[in-house]
Amino acid sequence: MNTIYIELRPIASRHVPTTPALFDNTKLRRSHMPTPGAYRLLLALVATATVSSSHGAVIASQPADIAVGWVQVFNDRLGYGRFFAGAGTDRLRVSASVVPSPDTDFYDQSSNGDETAIFLTHPSTPALNAPLQFVGLQSGGGGVKNEYTTSFNLANPSVQSQLAAWDATPFALRIENASAPGGETTKWVTAPDYDSSVNLPFLQDVAITGGGLAPTLSWTVPDTTAPITNIRIQLRRIEAEEPGRITAATLVHQAVLPLGSSGYALDQAFSNGGLPGLPSGLEQGRKYEVAVILESVEPGLIKGRARTFFEFTPLADDAGNKTIYLPSVDSAGNFNFDIEVKAGETILIDPVVAVGYDYQIGSGDPLFASVTLPNVGDGIFELWLYDLNIADFVFETLLDAGQRFDFGGGGVDRFRVLGIEPSAGLDPTDVQAFVTEIGFVGSGRFTGRMTPITANFTPVPEPSSLALLIVAALALGGTRRSCCRRPPLR
Repeated sequence: MNTIYIELRPIASRHVPTTPALFDNTKLRRSHMPTPGAYRLLLALVATATVSSSHGAVIASQPADIAVGWVQVFNDRLGYGRFFAGAGTDRLRVSASVVPSPDTDFYDQSSNGDETAIFLTHPSTPALNAPLQFVGLQSGGGGVKNEYTTSFNLANPSVQSQLAAWDATPFALRIENASAPGGETTKWVTAPDYDSSVNLPFLQDVAITGGGLAPTLSWTVPDTTAPITNIRIQLRRIEAEEPGRITAATLVHQAVLPLGSSGYALDQAFSNGGLPGLPSGLEQGRKYEVAVILESVEPGLIKGRARTFFEFTPLADDAGNKTIYLPSVDSAGNFNFDIEVKAGETILIDPVVAVGYDYQIGSGDPLFASVTLPNVGDGIFELWLYDLNIADFVFETLLDAGQRFDFGGGGVDRFRVLGIEPSAGLDPTDVQAFVTEIGFVGSGRFTGRMTPITANFTPVPEPSSLALLIVAALALGGTRRSCCRRPPLR
């Protein structure tokens, strides 16, 4: 006889104290936090095929004792990204696997997991009483089963003032659960030693090669003094987004890579492809976020981690075997690159745009030598150059798609492209909507960024700039685009 037991009960809401000067509650998205008054559906499936009705019994949920599986304290470097909170910062992270938890309530028939509360303390910082947030499987927060976490932004001056003491003496965790049946409703655990010196690098030269649904990702791992003991890759399908952030994403594939890996081919079955509703491989028209994770691990303990995030959309099958360099997208909508460049050579980069975008090199980068634009919309664009005298962009010329423009004069550090019709329908969050070829006057690294100009960018034309535009249009014959086109955007 098979019996199914279903229990409905509210998630308790409780107030937890924080330490505002040190605790950065932006570490997690709002979606990671339980909603007070919400109901969790607990399904406990009990197979009793050989038990008679006179002996059959429902296995009810029971309270569980507090137990700690593991605790990790490490440097967690998050590259630019739009999904994980705290992206673009270096953080000290404390994570722990603790039961009971909402996961054990759901999977293991405990009844008091929602009552577990965990607080981080330190003997040198009496005011520190930072709560760890549940990010386990039932939270949607991206953690593993029974995981709780908190983190501190290392750029916070209040945190910086405490780092030496935190490095010298371990943290302690106070774990509370009023319904723990063994009488130990509060448990103290000493955390592992924190090593502030283990800082791993972000990837460079991130690129995608090939069209269709089996492209290859590639990257360069910079030299580092910290040992790299693990390389992992995670691929998330972007499900929903709003300006500045991805609001929902599904983990469709993950893999552990051999040490020294500098690339990964997406021509294999996805690890989560066997789960209901998840694909076995890439899908055309879908957007993805990739995380490549470098870790420094001692036996059983993470000491440092660096996560590089980038986004892409599969190219069409006929895109050829081009290599396109991919940006990391930050919450302000900028596209950030870190690419090796050589004098006289060009590279393909793929920012997102709506009606235009600005290009600018990073500090110390070689200057731009040339630009070639793709065939999008009507294939005619406006090129604007920066004038230091007026601290603004001024119109330079019209460019046809595929026409290489050499800046001359030793190169430029920034330029603007306008004239992409809104009717072209370029998604301002699709990092493979507008492939641009750029050249540089010297060799080095391109660490610059691109800022999209969206359709609500207000046109304020200078009379002289408009006159230049008309002259340029007439010089080109004026047959494809008349002088009566809309005023240029600034």
